Amino acid sequence: MYMTAREQKLLKHLLLLNRYVTVTELAEVMEVSTRTIHRELKSIKRLMETVGLKLDKQPGKGLKVLGNPEDKQKLITELSHEQHEYSADERKLLILCSLLESQEPVKLYTLAHDLQVTNATVSYDLDELEKWISPFGLTLIRKRGFGIQLMGPENAKRKIVGNLIVNRLDIQMFLEAVELNIKGKADSSEKMFGVVSKGELLKMERILFQLKEKIAFSLSDSSYIALVVHLTFAIERIKLGETISMEESELDELKSAKEYSSALEIAGELERAFGVTIPEAEVGYITIHLRSANRKYKTEYRAQEIELETALQTKRLIAFISDKIRMDLTKNYSLYEGLIAHLEPAISRMKENIDIYNPLKEQIKRDYFLLYMAIEEGVEKFFPDMSFSDDEIAFIVLHFGSALEIKKEEAKVRALVVCSSGIGSSKMLASRLKKELPEIESFDMSSLIELKDRDTQAYDMIVSTVPIPYQNIDYIMVSPLLNEEDANQVKQYIKRKIPLILEKKRSPKEETRQADIPDMLATAESVGRYMAVIQDVLRHFSLTEMKTKPDHGELLFELFQQLKNDGLIRDPKKAADCLAEREKQGGLGIPGTNMALYHLKNDHIVLPFFKMYDLSTSFEVNGMDGNTLSMTRILVMMAPATLSAEGSEVLSAISSAIIESGESMAGFQEEGERELYQRLNRIFFNWMKEKNIP
Repeated sequence: MYMTAREQKLLKHLLLLNRYVTVTELAEVMEVSTRTIHRELKSIKRLMETVGLKLDKQPGKGLKVLGNPEDKQKLITELSHEQHEYSADERKLLILCSLLESQEPVKLYTLAHDLQVTNATVSYDLDELEKWISPFGLTLIRKRGFGIQLMGPENAKRKIVGNLIVNRLDIQMFLEAVELNIKGKADSSEKMFGVVSKGELLKMERILFQLKEKIAFSLSDSSYIALVVHLTFAIERIKLGETISMEESELDELKSAKEYSSALEIAGELERAFGVTIPEAEVGYITIHLRSANRKYKTEYRAQEIELETALQTKRLIAFISDKIRMDLTKNYSLYEGLIAHLEPAISRMKENIDIYNPLKEQIKRDYFLLYMAIEEGVEKFFPDMSFSDDEIAFIVLHFGSALEIKKEEAKVRALVVCSSGIGSSKMLASRLKKELPEIESFDMSSLIELKDRDTQAYDMIVSTVPIPYQNIDYIMVSPLLNEEDANQVKQYIKRKIPLILEKKRSPKEETRQADIPDMLATAESVGRYMAVIQDVLRHFSLTEMKTKPDHGELLFELFQQLKNDGLIRDPKKAADCLAEREKQGGLGIPGTNMALYHLKNDHIVLPFFKMYDLSTSFEVNGMDGNTLSMTRILVMMAPATLSAEGSEVLSAISSAIIESGESMAGFQEEGERELYQRLNRIFFNWMKEKNIP
């Protein structure tokens, strides 16, 4: 039974628990991300089924192993005798890391002992490793009594760190290892994957993160981490006296590149931080990595910075593929932008013989076989001097595939956005979705309670900020602020759902027509409900200073006691308990601020209101992005359970406005009561104009 060490630890933890456990809790125990837990659970589930056990999943409750106690104990015993084994690729990477790190030959038996395998296995791994490294101009010296030593120019050793180590290692695992193994631990001299010091790696990451805005480069997550590793490795090699060389003509060409000034800025900061002198060739090396790195999705390029030839080739490629698939994509500027963002660094990579690894390559070939063949033909035709690898072509296929799926019959998605109250984070999420995913045509908001009475089949997709406890509801759960990972998950979710959405739209529907003149009585009643809630909010709005004690539970009770004194709630304890439960479902802190949005809708609340409190004591609370933040200002938005749909819209307008811009977030964070009242006034005025409410 082969299992990784992490899979063994996760499985043992699940077997020992006799209760349901959430993925978030498992992630905390394992010190990894929730995404990693989901990935590990797939293989664990298959293994359990082979021994008669079942992994039960209950929405809102979590996961639990079901089965005979004897079978559970038997599996636990087997796990206790299991030893961690490395895969063949992992062994080769670890051997390579050892050879890169060592200044002296490494003995064969030392490698075998460290990897817990035989000498013969290491010898076979070395044969395979030689095939890996030969394209980089590196060789292995293998002599009896001498050992094994990696030979070749410094430039090649630097390049192989990026091409093999960074591309073949799981970036998510890498980030977890950095963040979770370094923070709060004294020994930061340990080598990360045997190549770079953990402490130096974290130091490098912080320096580059601080420089991101200043030098205006916007890299994808994988390219950013790759740059961190490359530069940390480079600094360590420079300290050992190992520097790279570069032809004068090549360096002169790099000096004219738009990335060179950013590379100079980075080099200067690294010299100050690490106490080294960075020669011009190293600055050229940094420039190459910036030119070759993938940009973030939808990175904006100024027209004067785009190579004209690349722009023309890209447009011709789009026209060629449009003709091949008989679907016009030439006016899809988003596709053009995305391709430019990928092709410019891709061309730089090919010129520098830098590979890129695409873990989804084989799946892309299967899912988009005809499109893959067309693009393979297209890049050969319009980029004749470039040799595109299968991995590069697969990335280009994804850009076209995404545009193609949305283009099909102009499918427009109707979404339902759910949060526990229906008045807070749901509107925040809808605002983010609207910005990030234009293919979603319309949004409705719902609380968990209201969801029971909704016709969920009327929606193409359901996106929720909290677990949905009801059965037979297909939904995707994300953060209210929709980070980059969430946005990508939703895009993939839509992609999978497109065939079903199109089929639904093709189904014959009974034509309905609204009367030209609406029912004015119903309209007047609806407008009245809007106005009543606006009046309640503005009449009861205040910003109050609150002397607090360090206990979070006491803070909630004190807050609700004040609200009872104001006549806004009935039972402080029950309301505080409800909010505490809500807080367990997902963070309420607004990332990048000192604020939290406490929103609630239930029977203990008398009328809709919005109040703010400045606290004398700061509190560590969970943010909507899963990280903690220091809260000193609370935004309280609450309403009765019987609040009308119009009332929910009014309160949602506030939560949406809070995060609509940096200026708005700063205003809610810093302004006084008078300015905030005027801000609310403007929000309602502009919202009514949009709604065409007189």
